[in-house]
Amino acid sequence: MRVLAIDSSTDILSVAVASGDGRAEASLDLGLRHAERIMGLVDFCLRLAGLERRDLELIACARGPGSFTGLRIGMAASKGIAAGLGLPWVAVPTLDALAWGYEAFQGAVVPLIDGKKGRVYSAVYLRGERATGWLDLPLAELAALLDTYPDVLFTGPDAQLAAGLAAERSGFAIDRRARAPAARGLAELAVESFERDGSTPLGEGPLYLRPSEAEESSPEGARA
Repeated sequence: MRVLAIDSSTDILSVAVASGDGRAEASLDLGLRHAERIMGLVDFCLRLAGLERRDLELIACARGPGSFTGLRIGMAASKGIAAGLGLPWVAVPTLDALAWGYEAFQGAVVPLIDGKKGRVYSAVYLRGERATGWLDLPLAELAALLDTYPDVLFTGPDAQLAAGLAAERSGFAIDRRARAPAARGLAELAVESFERDGSTPLGEGPLYLRPSEAEESSPEGARA
């Protein structure tokens, strides 16, 4: 299946175009400047793959958690492409994509996204399966939750936030490929999701684990 996958949920913007003939990937680690770069990166990957937009069969994007603005940009771009081409669209949780490819690791795989305000977005994965709910908590609380796991690999764009834990605890380590682009895993998971469950409704929104700052500061948010 020829799939276009876009991940704009963190400060690393990544795009992958995958087909039976191979895969073209590109990423930009330039901070949250995705709006001005995303469509150019899509077209670049299509050229690398030797495909036109009309050749695609599935459009995918990262659903979150992550940057509120980044998620909106990725969803708007991917939904627009899917609607314009009349193609199915699939949204994949960002943490699932970040944990993809570690099925052989014997311990716990823990992707980290900086949630700001002293908190991280995370989940615990065992042999490729998510073993917890979505987590939005201080790093110290995550460390306590991980006490029962003898071996832990922190990955994802903000894995270095756990460098102190990895230095203090035997069996805890930082993935050397922690900031690798997530779009490749996203593309693979999107195909699996589509074949299993079909397309995601275009009305589906991002996976937010907390209100945005704007929502928190509104009168309604203050009363929540």
